[in-house]
Amino acid sequence: SLAELEIMADVAARRDRVAALIRAIAPDAVVFAEEAPRLANTLCFAVPGIAAETAVIAFDLAGVALSSGSACSSGKVTASPVLQAMGVDPALVKSGLRVSIGAETSDEEIAAFDLRARNVFAAMKKQHGTAAA
Repeated sequence: SLAELEIMADVAARRDRVAALIRAIAPDAVVFAEEAPRLANTLCFAVPGIAAETAVIAFDLAGVALSSGSACSSGKVTASPVLQAMGVDPALVKSGLRVSIGAETSDEEIAAFDLRARNVFAAMKKQHGTAAA
């Protein structure tokens, strides 16, 4: 229905806001399939030099649930076979992270993600000397 399409357009706008926040934190971040038609509720990105496994744990400790794999591999900390199949550079595949946004995701939750992501990436930069700001 038209109402459902409008809801998904709103979800896509929130997804794009999250992508912009990630780029503000880590200007070298890569958003996968950004120019392609894709799910409105899913953002897959990588920050070069940051291992996905380490980031997933750091985000979890910060209270943020995200994944390093595809949705069908939820709960596993493994490289995304989807990114591999897309021919993404293996170094970026190892840094791939997936965030899901829903129709109920609030501005406050996005702001909390922003703050927590800044803290996580700053700590990882300090610890590993990566490009994240």
